Amino acid sequence: MNKPETFSFVTEENITLNMNLHRATSNRKNITILYFHGGGLLYGVRDDLPEMYITAFLKAGYDFLALDYPLAPESKIDLILESALQLVLFYLQNSEQVFSLQNNNYLLLGRSAGAYLALMMCNLLLKNEVLPPMAIISLYGYARLDETAFHTPSKHYNKLASVPAESIAKIISDSPVTYGPMNLRFSLYIKARQEGTWIQHLCGKENPSNYSLPDEQLNTFPPTLLAAATLDPDVPYKISKTLRKLIPNSHLITIYKEAHDFDRDLKDESGKATYAEIIQWLETMHSTLRN
Repeated sequence: MNKPETFSFVTEENITLNMNLHRATSNRKNITILYFHGGGLLYGVRDDLPEMYITAFLKAGYDFLALDYPLAPESKIDLILESALQLVLFYLQNSEQVFSLQNNNYLLLGRSAGAYLALMMCNLLLKNEVLPPMAIISLYGYARLDETAFHTPSKHYNKLASVPAESIAKIISDSPVTYGPMNLRFSLYIKARQEGTWIQHLCGKENPSNYSLPDEQLNTFPPTLLAAATLDPDVPYKISKTLRKLIPNSHLITIYKEAHDFDRDLKDESGKATYAEIIQWLETMHSTLRN
């Protein structure tokens, strides 16, 4: 895979966000995939998608732009959403001049919390009458922060050793964090899920329903592909099933196993099969749009 080009953008709040652009060199569709990483909005890095999957998108002709965003609890959900929106708008306004792309056609792809951001970005763009994505790809994502499972202690994470409070104090920074490797910040997520305080880290005293998409708004969304595992311990499978019913022209890939980010293990055939189906779905969608 060719080495990505790195671009930087400074938000109105003076937060520097970086982006990695991988360019397709053949079979070009002149469509860019804007990617938001996962990590519960508490941890994660923009370049976490395994190289083999990025290469698959590039071979299919799609450019791939991986994005930073501010992480909680250093930044609350309002700032996270606003910063992500500013970054998408920066791409839309500068796709040719800054990124040297032929146009600003794009898709939104997110994994877990990144899928939540993708869905929220689409909603904000539609509400502000800005060019929406041609399609959305949501891998084990969600559209609401007021899900009951997100506010109660997790049986799955409580099987792990309890995370001491003093270790968490060492993780949290006094300034915004935009790049949070799993080995440094995952314990923050574990503790939040053990205690059922995850959403509090994101929203503070704000009502999480304010950061949840109503059914009628999802009805206005572009074609959407969803993928999730039936026994996902982090994000209940029923969430993806509900999104499938609410979003027109959507398709759900079901993985029958107990896993969340099933595409992280490159030995697992589920991930390979899922991305092959995603690319086939994109090919079909692209052909339909051309016709």
